[in-house]
Amino acid sequence: MGIKNNTNSDIVESVLGKVNLLNKINSQIGHLSGGEQQRVLIARALATNPKILLLDEPTASIDTQTGNSIYELLTGLNKEKTIILVSHDIGAISRAVKKIACMNKKLVYHDSKEVTKEMLEETYQCPVDLIAHGVPHRVLDHHHH
Repeated sequence: MGIKNNTNSDIVESVLGKVNLLNKINSQIGHLSGGEQQRVLIARALATNPKILLLDEPTASIDTQTGNSIYELLTGLNKEKTIILVSHDIGAISRAVKKIACMNKKLVYHDSKEVTKEMLEETYQCPVDLIAHGVPHRVLDHHHH
C-alpha cells in the first residue's frame, strides 16, 4: 500500500504537491528517505486544511541540507498558514521565522525574530557571549542552574 490510501485522491494529490512529493504517490513510506517521510507527515497535517501547524523539532534526525529544505517548505507554507514550531536549532530557524520565544522553565518573548544576548541570559539565567547570530553561546562566569 503506497502513500495514496483510500482517502480522497484530490486531497492526497494536492497536499503531496505542496510538499513536493507528488512523484512518490505510490511509494511505501518505509522506502522514503527521512526528509521525505517528514514531508509526508507535514502533508498529512495539511490534508485537513488547518489554520495552524504545530511542529516539534521538524528537522530532528535528518541531515542539515534536508533540514534546510524542510525549513524552505515551511517558509512557503507560512504564507498561508500560521506555523508554531519548537526547535533547538536557533541558527537555522532564525532566518525564516517572524518571532522567536526562548523557553527554559519559563517563556522569554520579545516580539521579534532577533536573538539577543539579553534574551539568552534571561532564558538560561547565566551570562553569555553571542558568537554567531545567537548560537552557539559561551558561558562566561560561574553560574547556578
